[in-house]
Amino acid sequence: MKLLTNMFFLFSVLVLSGCAHQISLNPDTEKLQLSENKSISVVGYYISEDDIKKQVKTPGGGGDNVSYKPYKDTEAALYTVLSNKFENVYKLESLTDNTFLQDNKIEYVFIPTITTESSSDSLFTWPPTEFTFTLNCKTLNNNGDIAWNTEVKGFGKAEFDEFKNDFSLSAKRATEEAFNKLVVELEQSKL
Repeated sequence: MKLLTNMFFLFSVLVLSGCAHQISLNPDTEKLQLSENKSISVVGYYISEDDIKKQVKTPGGGGDNVSYKPYKDTEAALYTVLSNKFENVYKLESLTDNTFLQDNKIEYVFIPTITTESSSDSLFTWPPTEFTFTLNCKTLNNNGDIAWNTEVKGFGKAEFDEFKNDFSLSAKRATEEAFNKLVVELEQSKL
């Protein structure tokens, strides 16, 4: 029975191959570490509309590609990490709305930059077996100067027996690792 199930899965992915397959990078936010030293600061984060809509295509297996929206998929993880560390977190629609920044007493603004890579050693299945998620987080103070800057990288790996129930598994593992590293970096910062 297991052999039949695996053959059906293999057939399904072969039929669906030939285009960019949609995956999601969103990690399970319940698995993100909590900050031990909560800050009383109020912060914001800014992701441009172009970045939220940005669709990225990287290699999967069998000569196929995978497609995803890295900023949209991981915005909830960024908000969770910042909310666990700081007293209050706002999403900013603009970096130049000084009235909003002052009215809400926002001390720092986080601006993420995301880069990704994926690959697979499989000739027959398209989900990536390896995924790398790099998050650069630039932080501006209320004068607009860079107050903090860090870069964290997560690596995710998933084999056939694992990802047959979740084609995005290697990507989710990579983002979870990167955001947990961001928690550690924030704990060590003076923000």
